Amino acid sequence: MEFVIDQDGKLLASWDWARPAQLKEFLEKRFGPSGITSEEWAELSKRSRMAVSYSNNDEVPGTQVPRTSLSPLKIEPVIKDGEEKPPISLEAGTLPPKVTPGGLSRLYLTIKPEENSNAYFDKAEASVILFSEATGIKLIKDQVVAGKRRKGQDIFPHSLGVMWSQDKSAENMEFISTVKAKMGRGDEPVREWTAKFRVSGLIPSVKGSMDEILPDKLPAKGELKALQCKAAEEEKVPFSLNASIYHDPANPGQGMIYLFLNVDASSGYVWNNLASAPQVNLKPVSGIELEKNSIQAGSRNSEKDTEPRILAFWWKRIPGEKDIALEVTPEVWICNNDQGWCRVFTMTYHIKGNL
Repeated sequence: MEFVIDQDGKLLASWDWARPAQLKEFLEKRFGPSGITSEEWAELSKRSRMAVSYSNNDEVPGTQVPRTSLSPLKIEPVIKDGEEKPPISLEAGTLPPKVTPGGLSRLYLTIKPEENSNAYFDKAEASVILFSEATGIKLIKDQVVAGKRRKGQDIFPHSLGVMWSQDKSAENMEFISTVKAKMGRGDEPVREWTAKFRVSGLIPSVKGSMDEILPDKLPAKGELKALQCKAAEEEKVPFSLNASIYHDPANPGQGMIYLFLNVDASSGYVWNNLASAPQVNLKPVSGIELEKNSIQAGSRNSEKDTEPRILAFWWKRIPGEKDIALEVTPEVWICNNDQGWCRVFTMTYHIKGNL
């Protein structure tokens, strides 16, 4: 999708899918000629394969970093007096402890050229992050390696993941991250830089329930009407979703929509609440307005949690509309204890019905 937003945060234009020609036309009408020819624009707009290699290293694609589930960590550059400041910045966040069957968790570190430094990574040699002086946690590696960019100048962030375990009942974590990277700056030749950062923060705890409804709080089944619910893709995921609508007799044209989220327990899958309780993003398409754009289930203490989740949100009819359409996208962490893995799954569902 494409969005054009001005410096005050106002949405100027949007499209459901990237349309380079339409984007160029809009920008030139609003701001004046770009100086880019149609041929140059067509070349810039070509699709190409991934520019970064994700094999044989610790880099995680940006779309697979569970940003909404991460607790941010404090970053302090460690620079000795008289040292030149390296053109490298670091960001870090972590999941809560014990998110895998083996009791491990994962933290993510993102390295990128310092803003306004005019620096870039050398695509011929991968950057490395070394770990030392860890307290409160044990990191399973003493270093992680970034992926190499296959082509073009590498000015982009690289996110790397590393597993960790908690030291007994520690409440805080701290360690030193030393980034070694070959970088160029402007017209300067490529050289090796070393940037040291102290990373620290609270070891996060599990979040509580927000929008989950227990079965005994549901309206009578006769008052619920099933909605059409269809996955947007054919890809098989280890969970399923159904939806029903409830009309509030005390408030005509309003009510609740209930989502029934089930894990495929018969195939050995279980919810992994320790990483993040199931979360669902909401997008009304037509017919109704919503009070929220995201809802979240509650956590459980059981390691073999297969209980269904019932999530609820309020809707209001748009005057004159007879049908509704919305998109819901669950983001859920699921484990397979027999196979020894946990990961996040997402799937968008198209939900339709009449009012």
